[in-house]
Amino acid sequence: RMQGLNSSADTRLVRARRSMAGMSLIRGLWRATNLYAILLVAMVGTHLEVLQAVNGQAPGPSPAATFPNCQGVVLTYNVSYIAKESPILSAGNPLQDYSFAATAFILNEGSKTLYDWEMGIQFNHSEILVSASNAVLADGTSFPAPVGNGTILTGYPAGTIKNAISTAGDLSQIQVQVKLVGTEFGSDGKTSYPLPLSINLTNSGYTCSNSSRTVSSMRVCCAENTTANATLQLEEYQPLETGDITISYDVITAYEANYWAQVTISNNDPIGRLDYWNLTWDWQEGEFINTLQGAQALSTDTDLCVYGPAEQQYSNGQPDLNSVASCDKSPHVVDLPPAYYNTTLGEVPFCCRNGTLLPATIDPSQSKSVFKMNVYKLNPYLNVTHLDPPANFAINSGNQTGTYICGQPQLVTPSQFADPSGLLHTTSALKSWQVTCNYTKTPATSPKKCCVSFSAYTNDSIIPCKTYACGAPATPPPTTCNSTAPALLLPYGALTIPPDNRTAQLVAWADINHWSVPNPLPCESNCGVSINWHIVSNYTTGWSARMSVFDWSTTTFPNWFVAIDLGAAGAGFQSAYSFNATWVPQLNDTLILQGSKGYNDYLLGTQGVYGATNYSYGIQQSVFGFTTNPGISVDTGYGFPQKVWFNGEECSMPDYFPTSGAALHLVVPRTLGVFLLALFVFTLGLIL
Repeated sequence: RMQGLNSSADTRLVRARRSMAGMSLIRGLWRATNLYAILLVAMVGTHLEVLQAVNGQAPGPSPAATFPNCQGVVLTYNVSYIAKESPILSAGNPLQDYSFAATAFILNEGSKTLYDWEMGIQFNHSEILVSASNAVLADGTSFPAPVGNGTILTGYPAGTIKNAISTAGDLSQIQVQVKLVGTEFGSDGKTSYPLPLSINLTNSGYTCSNSSRTVSSMRVCCAENTTANATLQLEEYQPLETGDITISYDVITAYEANYWAQVTISNNDPIGRLDYWNLTWDWQEGEFINTLQGAQALSTDTDLCVYGPAEQQYSNGQPDLNSVASCDKSPHVVDLPPAYYNTTLGEVPFCCRNGTLLPATIDPSQSKSVFKMNVYKLNPYLNVTHLDPPANFAINSGNQTGTYICGQPQLVTPSQFADPSGLLHTTSALKSWQVTCNYTKTPATSPKKCCVSFSAYTNDSIIPCKTYACGAPATPPPTTCNSTAPALLLPYGALTIPPDNRTAQLVAWADINHWSVPNPLPCESNCGVSINWHIVSNYTTGWSARMSVFDWSTTTFPNWFVAIDLGAAGAGFQSAYSFNATWVPQLNDTLILQGSKGYNDYLLGTQGVYGATNYSYGIQQSVFGFTTNPGISVDTGYGFPQKVWFNGEECSMPDYFPTSGAALHLVVPRTLGVFLLALFVFTLGLIL
């Protein structure tokens, strides 16, 4: 028995040794396999870097570093690709272009939901952004867009990033990934990646830190300025904003494949005006306009529907792609003439006004335009609940020299509408967005469209419009003139003569008063509209002025208006005798004047040739009465406007105003104060 036990023990010992030898062999093979794998990965990685270098591409970015938590929103920018593109220039040429790809992450680690996120990127390699996923440019510019001076990205179609509290940390709801593709110049990615100078969150309520950088990435923490309570946030609507122009995009009915939208353009500028407005936007999901009411598209581009993706979706003829209103990705929509109001193309309240929007301070009913459109969608967006607005709205006006800068659509509380049948209840839009646009004035050196002259009962001369106040004409004048010499003073008889025909009166008036005359004579103002402000009388308790509006162009101005900033003297306004007048004290004491409807609300253009029997020019006049407020001295310049606007466009103003001087024809710079003027007059009295 003992021998059997010993034999059994020996057998187990041999088996154990064999097992241990087998395990050692396995471990050795495993280590060799791992070592081979590591060497293989290293070889492949080196080979890839060699291939990338051969192709002009930079190697992949290094792994991101570990950063501390952020009590707010984390912004990350990673460059993943860069390659030299044609045309291939000489080595080191700063004009060599490189394509690049980058990814931006916006991660909400805070306690508040982030609505309408905006990420600012300060590019510095003359970048041109070709595309961006899940985002558009906040200023409404379409891709490709030059962004070398920096840009702001905003979320589209969804701009909301929820917080971890209300989503249980669902990364798909608390983070947005934006893939960027573009072109940059001068940075080849071999010595450094083309990283922006800075990134930041431009939304209010956040303070961003300096960026932490690696070779190919950067990170910023934008901390919440205030700590919100850890409560569920369900409201995603943004507050209504104010701007010079607001555009409401309201979905009023929706179906699986299409919806009806109502677009409302509102003019909120108290002295601004639009004529022949032109509205455009960019569809983001392949939509097209089947029907328009109250407006028209400048181009239908039906071939884009008939030969494009829409034909595959709607090959059954519903709708008829040959008769759609517009298949353009960026349609241009304009208003209809008034004659279409009672037709099937119109029948929309506030439509069909030739694109004219007056300030609400003049007529609220004419300060907005409305049109409706039937919009069709394409796969994969055929869902009755899938409703997204277009992006990159832009609006311009045919009569203005400045431009409007529009933001992206913001989701707001659904608009309410009165029932069209006249019942007391209201209807609600299914979804509403608001676009805010603000007017950007032209530089001060840009030519004006109107000019102002000054005169007073105390002086025999008129301070004329400036030389080339509205810029030089496109065609040089037939006779040589001096474009830099100041304009000559006018006799009153020359005021109603076209500026181009005043030469004889100017020379004669200068000769009578023994004034030197430059040779050649100063050029005229070259303004189609001129406005004369004349002080008629000045008494202890009150004063009066007359305004004359002249139209020297061939353009007729219906519903014209003039806005006048009289400064402190404006508070004494009492009455206008043949114009409608609106006093707007909250707008720097501005007086808005317009003709009476059906009487003098049209400023007619010039007809015929000067000197002919059929010659006529446009003119409208009115007298205004003012009380004299304490501290106001009309004789020292308070009675003359500081600024004047015609149809929303600021006019060129004189640098001087006339004052009492009898035969001396005294004129005084507007920059002089009352004290200097009194001192001058006192000194003149001593000399005399």
